[in-house]
Amino acid sequence: MERTTLSRPMAIALAFMAVIWVSPFAWLLSNAFDTAATGRLIWPQRFGVDNFIGAIGGDAGRMFLNSLLIAAGTATISVVVGAAAAYPLSRLRMPGKNALLWTLVLLRMLPSVGVLVPLYFAAQRSGLLNQFGVMLALSCLNLPFTLLLLKNFFDTVPIELEEAAYVDGASLWQIVTGIVLPMSRAGLAVVWFFSFTGAWNEFLLPLIFSRVEAGFPMSVGLYGAFGRMGAIDYGFLAAFSIIYAAPAVGVYFLLRRNMNTGFAGVGVKG
Repeated sequence: MERTTLSRPMAIALAFMAVIWVSPFAWLLSNAFDTAATGRLIWPQRFGVDNFIGAIGGDAGRMFLNSLLIAAGTATISVVVGAAAAYPLSRLRMPGKNALLWTLVLLRMLPSVGVLVPLYFAAQRSGLLNQFGVMLALSCLNLPFTLLLLKNFFDTVPIELEEAAYVDGASLWQIVTGIVLPMSRAGLAVVWFFSFTGAWNEFLLPLIFSRVEAGFPMSVGLYGAFGRMGAIDYGFLAAFSIIYAAPAVGVYFLLRRNMNTGFAGVGVKG
């Protein structure tokens, strides 16, 4: 087999790109484990985990729980509501079905900031300026993506299986929970993951809806930590950032097996 070798300029360019890609992670790790962090990319002068202890205790710990509640709640509501709406959309023949699907695509492209004002006043009138209101608002914004994706996965479930189960006396609930949902678990995993990470990273809606510091998630807390007490605690910020990123990575590895096949289902079919 013929071996290909890199030219020296190409090797230098790749090494330079690798350094640029690794530098932010190296900065995070070196400052997070340095109890006397100064914000410079150097080997830790005082190695320790005090920054992590501070990042998971007190207000930071409460923000972590708020983020977990908002993200998990939003993902669960999005999957339940999306599956309940996508199944009839997949099975029923109705006029204007394709127009409805492409309208959902258009809604998916709209920036969430564009509907922030009506969402805020609707939540204010309903008394939902709290974490549950954040979950509902984010679920509404996720619904076009959820509907499109789950509808496509439900389309791949053979209708003959449902007809055979119906002939054997199964109810609609038994057909959906026993056949359709298990065979669509890859799509459900993808929708849950993207809804979770989207809600986990959301900044503006929790800031406006929660109104009080006790309800803020980590995304808002990270912003507030800059310049707190008139100085920047680089060690705390680095540890806080690592903890902030960890759940999304963990959820990905938990759902990785289903998501490997689930990503192939993204698309729009009439």
